[in-house]
Amino acid sequence: MTRKEKAFGLVAAVAAIGAVAAAPASAAAGAACSRSNPCTLAQAINGSPAGATAYVKAGKYAGGFVIAKKLHLVAQGRVVLDASTSPNGIGLDVVGPGGSGSVIDGFIVEKAQQEGILVGNNPGDPNVKPAPVTGVVVQNNVVEWNDQGRTNPKATGECKATPPQPADCGGGIHLIWASNSTVVHNVVAYNADGILLTDEFGPTSHNTVSKNRVLNNLWECGIVLAGHSSKATDKTGKLTPSLGGVFANTIESNLVRNNGVSLSGAGVLMGGGAPGSAVYDNVIRGNTIEISGHAPVTIHQHVAGYLGGNVIENNVIGKGNTIGDDDFAAAQDMKTTGILVASGAPPGAALPPFLLPSPITGTVIKGNKITGVDVGVWTLNAPGDFSSNTFGPNVAAPVVQH
Repeated sequence: MTRKEKAFGLVAAVAAIGAVAAAPASAAAGAACSRSNPCTLAQAINGSPAGATAYVKAGKYAGGFVIAKKLHLVAQGRVVLDASTSPNGIGLDVVGPGGSGSVIDGFIVEKAQQEGILVGNNPGDPNVKPAPVTGVVVQNNVVEWNDQGRTNPKATGECKATPPQPADCGGGIHLIWASNSTVVHNVVAYNADGILLTDEFGPTSHNTVSKNRVLNNLWECGIVLAGHSSKATDKTGKLTPSLGGVFANTIESNLVRNNGVSLSGAGVLMGGGAPGSAVYDNVIRGNTIEISGHAPVTIHQHVAGYLGGNVIENNVIGKGNTIGDDDFAAAQDMKTTGILVASGAPPGAALPPFLLPSPITGTVIKGNKITGVDVGVWTLNAPGDFSSNTFGPNVAAPVVQH
């Protein structure tokens, strides 16, 4: 299948999963951006007043756009943003506080060096002053072939800053210091990562990621909740939710398939990426998650931080950990596995005692249907009773705990 054929299939898929009805056009938007007389993408963003609903006429656009005021942007027909020439590496960037309450509805966003759609400030741009953003809706979009900086030796910004090679640039849809926002009914495919929630500048919490098709993000993960801020806990380990953390988010009713199989990556990953980071009290519920390089649902903690209280329930989980998980010195899981929860130092790392991770506590794993793997639930330094799940007949070891 050619790349164009794949892209066409994704557009068809986003229509098949059901559209969210667009709000009626606002009179404030003016006749130039009405439903009956849509305008260009640049006119819609730059020329519409705050609070307007602006319809964008069908066509292919180039570059990248920053949305710093509240807008309801609606694609009228097939609207493609080729973000390969975006000066900041991002297709559509909704920034706070002005962009709070914005809606991005029905676009095809592709080929960005970093994020296709970013809700928040670019962590790779030292010239921006970060601000929180809230109440943003990203719906009915196709977000594909982004995070191109991952393999670009001349990558700039966030991609360049990621050792040992450009990697976690931002992927398809990325929420940073974002709250009470919704990512729904999108197709997110052929990026490095699919959908990310991180906290570089401040807490990312109370967001909903629902009814998306997260497919074929081959190099990294499908959906990621990653703690990138050391401010999420204080020196005593106490949570500081006003400063950082990824918490109280809901990942629900998504199809997450064939992610992380070319390098390594989970279907849904929760992980602490910095000392003192925190990813907690998130709910992973009612998803279908299968075929991934790491386990379909993975919780990783390598340094001191907090990853407690996450809930994994009522998901349908298929084959995963096809590459194997050797990220921990104490034990490795090289068998196909449904859910993996692990805390420990990585191989070859001589961490000082104050950086060693503590056990992952309070994880709830229940009501999941796990099939097609050797191990149902595999844990390291993560105590709990994880037997209240349904395991297929070929799952030789329902629960393995270290």
